[in-house]
Amino acid sequence: MKYVYPAVFTPEENGLFSVDFPDLHNCFTSGKGLAEALEMAQDVLCMTLYDLEEAKQPVPQPSALSEIEHEEDEFVSLVSCD
Repeated sequence: MKYVYPAVFTPEENGLFSVDFPDLHNCFTSGKGLAEALEMAQDVLCMTLYDLEEAKQPVPQPSALSEIEHEEDEFVSLVSCD
């Protein structure tokens, strides 16, 4: 199954980005630069959803991008995984 969730990307010091998935409890990561942050976001999203499925817990519906609140220096992007 293919999943797509919105993630909030926050620029940090030294070119780092932190990434948080508001729809998924304890689903967050970071990376050096945007490319690594996106790769790490895909990995943590897949692991989180796999863990939910294995535990037979409900997988929450993703929010619409327009519903995600974020600070001025942050941006929201969709992240996918299978």
